[in-house]
Amino acid sequence: MTTPSSISQFLALQQSGVLGDFRDEATTCLIATTSARLAQHSKIYGWSISHLGGVQPKSALVVQKPGSVPELWVRANYRGYRRAFIRFLEQQYGLREISIPKSLQVDHLQPSSRFNEGSNHYFVRLALVERNINASYGAGFERLLNDRERERKLAGGIHMDWMAYLKIRAIRLPAKAGGQDSWKIWAWRYATSLASDGFDTILTYVGLTTMLNLAFRDTWQPLPPHSSFRAEAEAHPSYVCVPQLAEA
Repeated sequence: MTTPSSISQFLALQQSGVLGDFRDEATTCLIATTSARLAQHSKIYGWSISHLGGVQPKSALVVQKPGSVPELWVRANYRGYRRAFIRFLEQQYGLREISIPKSLQVDHLQPSSRFNEGSNHYFVRLALVERNINASYGAGFERLLNDRERERKLAGGIHMDWMAYLKIRAIRLPAKAGGQDSWKIWAWRYATSLASDGFDTILTYVGLTTMLNLAFRDTWQPLPPHSSFRAEAEAHPSYVCVPQLAEA
C-alpha cells in the first residue's frame, strides 16, 4: 500500500479500495454487520482484523482485506467516531498531526439512525466524504431510503449499495424536481462514465435508476431508457439480460 502524504492522497486510496470492493466482491462488500460476522469473514476470506490504538475493541475495529486498504469500523452508537477516524489516519496511514478539513466529513456508510437498541451492537464502516455531497444525500434522499430499510429486520449484514458508493466517489444526485427524464439522463451519463472503472453500463443504469425510483417515487423498479440514448442502450450486449428494463 502506498503511504499517503495528504488527505487528498488518502481519498484517492479510499476510492480505489472501495472500487475494487464494490465492483468485484459484491457478496462480501459489507458496510454494516456484527463483530461475529466480521470474525467469520476474516477466517473465510483472509481478512485481518485489529484494534485501533487508544479505542476500546468494543467500539472500533480496523479491517484489512487482501490487496486492499485498511477500513475503520465502529459500533453503530459509538459517539467518538470522528476522533477515532483521526487516530485511524495516523496509525494506519501515517497522517500525523492532521485535522480533517471542514469541507470533508466522517460518514457512516449505513446511517447510525438505521439501528436501534436491539442492533446497536452492529459495526458500521466509516468513510471520509465531501461535506456538500453528503448533505445532498441526507437532505431527504437518504432519509426516504432508510425509512424503508428500517422496516426490515437486520439479518446479519448490510452490503454496500450505489448510494454509499456514489457518495465516496463525490457524485451528486439529480434533483427530485427534475423529473424522470432528467433522472434517466443523469443515470446514463454516470453509467457510461463508470464503464471505464469496469462496471457494466446496463447493470449500472439499472442500479442507479432503481435507486432513484425507490427514493423519489417509492417504486422498486428501473426506469426505461430515454429516447436520446434508447438505441445505444438496446444495442448493448447486457440489455437482453435485463428484461425488466424493456418492460419498465
